[in-house]
Parts: sequence; C-alpha cells; structure tokens
Amino acid sequence: MPHIHLETTADLSENAEVPDILEALTGRLAAFDSIPDYAIKSFHSLLSVWCVGDGGAPGFAHCEIALLRGRSVEERREIAQAMMVIMREQFATSIEEGLVQVTLELREMDSETYMK
Repeated sequence: MPHIHLETTADLSENAEVPDILEALTGRLAAFDSIPDYAIKSFHSLLSVWCVGDGGAPGFAHCEIALLRGRSVEERREIAQAMMVIMREQFATSIEEGLVQVTLELREMDSETYMK
C-alpha cells in the first residue's frame, strides 16, 4: 500500500534519471521491516507549469510518502529522514547548482477509508 509520489519541475537535469530515482526511493522504503516491498507503489509527475517565491531555487523536487496509519512518531520520523537522504543524494547536482528545493512529506492514510 505505501505510495511514493515524486513531483519534479521540468527544468531539472535529474528528470532523465527518474526511473532510477524511483527505484532508489522504493528500495530504501522497502528496507523498513514494517513495510512490505511488494505493496509499494512509486510514481512520478512532471510539472510543466510552476511558480516559486522570490529568492528560492527556480525548481523543486517534492516527494510525498503515504503510509497507513499506525506507526509511532519516532518510526515515521526515521522513515522520513531516511527517504530525505535518498532525495538529497539523487538531486545532488541540482542542489549544488542552487537549482532545486528538495522537500518531503510523510503522511498517514486512514485504513478505514483507504480501499484497494
């Protein structure tokens, strides 16, 4: 069930590597004992129109991870931090060039209303 949704602006050189980035994110999430890797769904949205505020990097890469509710805050924080390491590694070139803002959100899904 876990979902990994990667959104990137079209100006990032790393977009050519999105399949590898999704594989890296999926592999890292699957390394957690509480997450069965067969259930992970990873996907990407390429944004062709966007706007960022003045003074920020011109592009962004945002990763949303959705998990069923039930993990402790500590476990969710550990997952989020580990996934952010992967995001920073995968977008290192654009980070170094000041071209990207990298963000990550881990959110919980309600098991009573998530259907499959």
